[in-house]
Amino acid sequence: MTFKIKVFILCLILIFVGIQFYRPNKNQQLVRTLDDFLLYEKAPKNVADLLKNSCYDCHSEFTNYKWYHNVSPLSWWIDSHTEKGKKSLNLSNWAVKDVRDKRSMLSAIAYDVNEEIMPINSYVLLHPETKLSEKDKKEIMTWLYTIEVN
Repeated sequence: MTFKIKVFILCLILIFVGIQFYRPNKNQQLVRTLDDFLLYEKAPKNVADLLKNSCYDCHSEFTNYKWYHNVSPLSWWIDSHTEKGKKSLNLSNWAVKDVRDKRSMLSAIAYDVNEEIMPINSYVLLHPETKLSEKDKKEIMTWLYTIEVN
């Protein structure tokens, strides 16, 4: 191996080690509040478990971090992805949303679940247990249609 290649590899290693010191904030609220979608809408346990498993990592204040979420630059991508997901739909502050927003979001949730848009493929690839079966989707959809927004 030539000297230039060794220096290049050493620089890459130093950069990789160096970027580990920049950590994004964790998306972990300490206490679940009554504003939470599942609590506010009184979700049955089976549906709550499905939504927590498949949606809450990106669409709430309760991301369940795995070991690889602490490795930069992957941690930066996950943080960016989570912030983007919460910006489009944050289930942790459901109760404070406007009625029109709630209706729109319920419609979007139903559509995205039914059309298998959510959870997204890149998330399911790393978390295969989050893929919703037809039975899971039916349980979620049945419950969503019982929600009366006011």
